[in-house]
Amino acid sequence: MSYLKNTEASEIITRFVSFRKTQEVIRTVQTALDGTEYLTRFGSPTVHYELTLYVNETGKAALMSAEDSVPLLECSVKQGVFTGRIVELGDFDYQAAGWYKVTATLAAVSEVSDP
Repeated sequence: MSYLKNTEASEIITRFVSFRKTQEVIRTVQTALDGTEYLTRFGSPTVHYELTLYVNETGKAALMSAEDSVPLLECSVKQGVFTGRIVELGDFDYQAAGWYKVTATLAAVSEVSDP
């Protein structure tokens, strides 16, 4: 069963979660006069979790509060259990009957492979 939970308040924000793991690598590409390309990579990849969430009014308030106070959030999906903190919260798109669709980006803190 999927969910997004505020671990500090032990509050489930929503059970409707779509999850995607992304990473960003910092690198430079230099081209020599003969056309050969040389790649230089710096540091470790930065991992983010891209979430699409469906929340009601209570979940909307909880997400807005989590964006402000930056607590640790736990996301459980079939790929595993992932924890992170909100670095970006999109605009809330009203759907129907008091539900909203919103995207959120979490900065990765840890992941557990078994849900």
